[in-house]
Amino acid sequence: MSPKDLPKTMRALVIAQFKADPPYELRDDLPVPQLGPKDVLLKIATAGYCHTEVMVTRGDFASKSRAGLPLIPSHEPTGTIVAFGQEAEAMASEVDGIGNDGPLKLGDRVGCLTFRDFCGKCDDCKAGQPKFCQDQDMVGVTADGACAEYMRADIRSCFRLPAKLSFDAAAPLCCAGATIYTAIKGCSLRAGQRLAIIGAGALGHLGVQMSKCLGLQTILLDARDPPLDMCRKLPYPPDVAYNSGSVDPKNPKQVSKLLEDIGGPVHAVIVATDVIPAFEVALAILRNHGLLMVVGQPENPIPVSYNDLIFRDITVKGSLLGDPALTKEMCDLVADRGIEVKTQAYPLEDVERMRADYAKPGHSGKMVLRVSDGA
Repeated sequence: MSPKDLPKTMRALVIAQFKADPPYELRDDLPVPQLGPKDVLLKIATAGYCHTEVMVTRGDFASKSRAGLPLIPSHEPTGTIVAFGQEAEAMASEVDGIGNDGPLKLGDRVGCLTFRDFCGKCDDCKAGQPKFCQDQDMVGVTADGACAEYMRADIRSCFRLPAKLSFDAAAPLCCAGATIYTAIKGCSLRAGQRLAIIGAGALGHLGVQMSKCLGLQTILLDARDPPLDMCRKLPYPPDVAYNSGSVDPKNPKQVSKLLEDIGGPVHAVIVATDVIPAFEVALAILRNHGLLMVVGQPENPIPVSYNDLIFRDITVKGSLLGDPALTKEMCDLVADRGIEVKTQAYPLEDVERMRADYAKPGHSGKMVLRVSDGA
């Protein structure tokens, strides 16, 4: 498609009012986005859906938004580049997510991290960590996202998709995959060391496979049997998949039995859920000098005591998404090793059916909305 052939209007889901029921309206009269200098225009193929979308509909990020309502949701975009902003084409050979296949160009299949319009001047931007920039927008969160036929993306946040990776599989990797892979790499473990992941959902089922491909002994814990059963059938299943729902982390006998069943303490734990007992279990199974990696976002404070920090030398870190280069590396790993991305796909107009399925206790994997074929 030539830029001159672009339509003037597009179809999209919008949040017209926070805390509305239902939260989304499907419209067909929204203007196709105008590009800033560092932008590319994506023809969206698939948009991912996760718990962040629920938070956005509640207005949890409204104070950070510069755009206001209506807002197009989804921070997990995949699609095809159909236009460049004034400076973007000249930047296409310099961005971090292109791999070894030359500069980004019209027609390239890409994914995009949520970060847009970061300042490039603050200490974090200068240090190559623009995801921490306090002067930026986040697509699908504080700015229009991927549940639309077209989306404005910052070329600095784009990464080229492997040919073997479908748009449906790639969309969850733009957030869930990037988040869990960055967390695993941030644990700085050596092959053969022991990593536990708590939470067998969208992040967990990807994380166990990535961890196994990186040579780590991998333990998966969850309080639900269906997602644990699903993960046991993955191409790279965990070494141990354990239902820890009945374990009281304050009961020494139960903790001792848990440690026996999972083969002993672990070097690091990634908590990929927001339920507080998961953090208590994580601390109980960590060896001294271990690492607690926080990915879940609980509403209440995480229960870490001075005893954990001082007398056990436990380190607590958080992990936020990734960067384009690391996300490109992760996508290549998924494609090359055949890591399975569990998805349930729905057409854009079936968003309410998707939301109903998402609310079911036994759902597993990632849900995505198909907007177009991306061509």
